[in-house]
Amino acid sequence: MRRVITMMAVVGACAVAAACGGDDIASIETLPPIRTTTTTSTTTTVVDDNTYLFEVRPGDTLSDIAAQFSVRVSDLVELNDLEDASAIRAGQIIEIPKGFVIVTLPPRETIATG
Repeated sequence: MRRVITMMAVVGACAVAAACGGDDIASIETLPPIRTTTTTSTTTTVVDDNTYLFEVRPGDTLSDIAAQFSVRVSDLVELNDLEDASAIRAGQIIEIPKGFVIVTLPPRETIATG
């Protein structure tokens, strides 16, 4: 059994040595540079402390406006002293609560060349 293992080790070593290549000039030339492509998935999240005013357009609802700015309808009602969330009208100016989050996504693809 020990002879078989030794013989297999010698055959394996010969196979590895043969696969390493010869002395010909083509086997030692430098490969050309590789062009790479990278992508990023970093997002930027910022809490905005500015005051924003929104002009209600025909067909807008307070729910739509709240969803657009990721705020609660109840916060819009309270901040704007609205008696009824469904009683907004086109042309009315609605103040948006401070502190809503702005998320900026990176470009779809970034290509690095070099």
